[in-house]
Amino acid sequence: MRSEETTLAEKDRDEAFDFLKKTEQVLHGGSVPYPKALARKIDMRIMTVMCGSYFLQFIDKNSLNLAAVLGIKAHLEDHPNGFANLGTIFYASYIFAEPFASYLLQVLPTSKFLSACIIAWGCVVACHAACKTYASLMVIRTLLGIFEAALSPGLIVISSMYWTKEENMKRTGIWVSFAGLSTIVGGLLSFAFQHVHASLESWQIFFLVLGCVTIVFGIYMYMVLPNNPTSASFLTEEEKMIVLEHIRVNQTGTENKTFKKKQIMELLFRDKHTWPLFFLTIISMISTGALGTWSVTIYKTFGFSSKVSSLLQMPVGAAMIIAILGGTYTCSKIGKRTIVFMIMCLPGIAGYVILLENPNRIANLISIYMIMGSTGVIALLYSWNSANTAGHTKKIARNAMTMIAFSIGSLIGPQLFRADEAPEYRTAKAVLIATSVVSVPLAGLVGYISKKENERRDKMGPVTLPPNYEFRDLTDIENPNFRYAY
Repeated sequence: MRSEETTLAEKDRDEAFDFLKKTEQVLHGGSVPYPKALARKIDMRIMTVMCGSYFLQFIDKNSLNLAAVLGIKAHLEDHPNGFANLGTIFYASYIFAEPFASYLLQVLPTSKFLSACIIAWGCVVACHAACKTYASLMVIRTLLGIFEAALSPGLIVISSMYWTKEENMKRTGIWVSFAGLSTIVGGLLSFAFQHVHASLESWQIFFLVLGCVTIVFGIYMYMVLPNNPTSASFLTEEEKMIVLEHIRVNQTGTENKTFKKKQIMELLFRDKHTWPLFFLTIISMISTGALGTWSVTIYKTFGFSSKVSSLLQMPVGAAMIIAILGGTYTCSKIGKRTIVFMIMCLPGIAGYVILLENPNRIANLISIYMIMGSTGVIALLYSWNSANTAGHTKKIARNAMTMIAFSIGSLIGPQLFRADEAPEYRTAKAVLIATSVVSVPLAGLVGYISKKENERRDKMGPVTLPPNYEFRDLTDIENPNFRYAY
C-alpha cells in the first residue's frame, strides 16, 4: 500500500480503504474484468434478500388497507375518520423515527440492524391481532412506523455498495417492483382470508400470519446478508477486490462508520439538489399515501363487493411492476432520468381526471391502475439518491430526508379523503390532480441543477487526486471529478 494512503485519518477511511490497507493491495484502475459468474453470485445473495425485505415491508405497511374489507373497520365506528388517522399515524411515527434510524444505520452493522428491525416489526404486525380498539390500533401502527423506518434507506445504501450506477438503476427497479408483487399477493390474501371462519376474526388471523412470516424472514436475513462487500463471507478476497474495482467508477465509496456533521451541513445548506428533491418527493408521494390506504375502499364505491374489491388489487400490483421496471430499465439504457420521471407522471394526471369526471366504473378502475403505475417514480428517486450522493454520512442523511418526505406525502394523502365527502371524495381527487401536475416541473428543476453543475465542472477539467480517492469518503461536492446523473 502506498505511503500517502496509509496516513489518511481513520475517520476519513472507507471500509473498502481499510480492506485494501489490510490486504496490502492497490486497485488496478479498471484492468480487472468483472466475471458474469460473480455478478450472478452477488445477485443471488444480495438481491434475494433486498427483494424479500421490501416485499414484506410493503405488504406489512399496507396491511391496514387490505384488512379494511376483513372487518377491522367495525372496531372504528365511533371514530368517523379513524381509518384515515390510522394511515396517517404510521407515517407520522415513520418521520419521527427516521433520523434515529439513519444514525443507527451508520454507527451499527448495517445488515444486522436492518434484520433486527424486520424481526421487531414482524412482532408488531402479529400484535395487531390483539388490538380491537381505536386507541390500541393507533399505538400499534405507531410502533410499526418506527421499526420500518430504517429499511428503505438501508437498502438504498446497500444497493450502492455492489453495482455501478447503471446496474444499480436496474436492480433498484427490481427490488422496488416487489412492492407491486406484494400488492398482488396482498389482494389474494385479503380475498382468501374473507373465507376464513374461526374463533378469531379474519383480519386478526391475517395479521398473525403476516407477522410470523416477517419474523422468520428477519432471522434469515440476519444470517445471510453481509454488512458490506469487504465483510461478505461468500466472496473470496480476490472477488472482493474485483467488486471494489468495479464500483470505483461510482465515486460514492462503500461504508464509513464515523458520523460527520460537516456532511450533514453540506447536504442541508450547500447542496442545490437537496430541497427541490425533498419537495418533489413529498408532492409525488401524496398519491401513494392516498391510494395505499383507500384504494380497496374506493373500489367498493364503484359498486364492487368486498371480495371482488380485494381481487382488484392484483392489477394494481401488475401496473406498478410494469411502470417501475419499464422506467428504471429505460433510464439504465438511455440515462435520461429526468425525462423518464416526467413521462411517468403523465398517466397519473390522466387517471385522476378520469376518476373525477367519468362515472363509468370500468373507466374508473383503469384510471386507478394508471395512477398506481405513476407512483413507481419512487424507484427513480431512490436511484437518484444513490447515484448523486457521495460521502457516507451524507448518503445516509439524504436517504433519511427522502423517506421523511415520502412519509409526509403519504400522511397527507389519507387525510384528503374525508368521511363527509364519501363516496365521491371530489376534493381529494382534485388535489391529487394538482400534485401530479406540479411534480413534472419540479423534476425538470432537479435535472436542470445537475446539468448545469456538470457543465461547470467540465469547464474546470479533470483534477488529480490521491490514489484510491474514491474510497476516502469524499462527498460529491468535495470531489471535483464527480458527475451527477440526470
